[in-house]
Amino acid sequence: MTCLIIRAASDDVEITVSINYNADGTAVEMDVPAEVSQYVNCTSGTSPHVKIQQSLSKANNPNNYVICYSLKGTTSDGSFYLEADHKTVIELNGLTLTNPSGAAINLQNGKNNKIYVKKNTTNSLTDGKNEDTNGCIHCKGHLEFKKTGTLNIVGNSKHGIYSKEYCQIAKPTINITKAKKDGIHCKQYFWLEDAAVVNISGAGDDGIQVEYDDKDAYTGPLPNHEDEDADLDENSGYFYQDAGTLTISDFAGFAIKADGKVIINGGTQNYDASKVSEDNNVPAGISDVRSDDTRMNDHTTDTVIYDVTGRQLKDIRKGQIIIIKQGNDVRKAIVQ
Repeated sequence: MTCLIIRAASDDVEITVSINYNADGTAVEMDVPAEVSQYVNCTSGTSPHVKIQQSLSKANNPNNYVICYSLKGTTSDGSFYLEADHKTVIELNGLTLTNPSGAAINLQNGKNNKIYVKKNTTNSLTDGKNEDTNGCIHCKGHLEFKKTGTLNIVGNSKHGIYSKEYCQIAKPTINITKAKKDGIHCKQYFWLEDAAVVNISGAGDDGIQVEYDDKDAYTGPLPNHEDEDADLDENSGYFYQDAGTLTISDFAGFAIKADGKVIINGGTQNYDASKVSEDNNVPAGISDVRSDDTRMNDHTTDTVIYDVTGRQLKDIRKGQIIIIKQGNDVRKAIVQ
């Protein structure tokens, strides 16, 4: 059955490809809607080690399709591998997936990858040793976790979750109960928001590590973290928590290790705060300045002012930390 969801915010049309791992773990059943059948090439047949090459791209997509791969079922010897060059959605819909020889989910897609952890479902992923993959979930591009379900991860090879670009978690509950290296390892920046609950234990190194993608293109924090990503070869190496609950225990390195700064704007933190490491010698991206008297009407019409979480402000108050964007110039200020 074809499932069309029109998303007014972007005019994208999500079309669902259903993949069901059979209970006996020997095969998968796949349903590919006609609208996208020409773009979805499954080279693995009915094997539970699903390998898909997606040819849909921005250039050949007049209908604004976004393919959502909905994964469900159980196998003790399977995986999901995707090659793509366009934003995609992976829906976890009651999935128990173990790959003894590599990543459970391997997203070879340098664009935006959303993982929907479907409401009222519990999903479990376990990987096996493989030097070619860096996580139980391995992602080449942006990685965003959405929806309110539960995801359990065991990382036997390297990291629990690995993203070569930024990692953003909103709403789901993610339990990483083992990672040979870091619980979560990403580049550019990490962002925990909304009602997300993240529990990390048993990490052989850091609970969460955030790296610069390119130290020569350091940005510092930007409003809504726009442009802190590889689209402009810019990044901050920052860790952000605006909301949600983060619990980190039983780790060998740091609870949080960031090449940039660790910025806590809200939420709940359950970990040893003395086990947080940040780079105190980050390059000068956004300058720390003090203004004697900063008022909204002091600025020209091309000036936009945000708070530290990226919300645009109509008014400011004394002592408030703000971000001022004027043309291509971005700076941080303390209102005096």
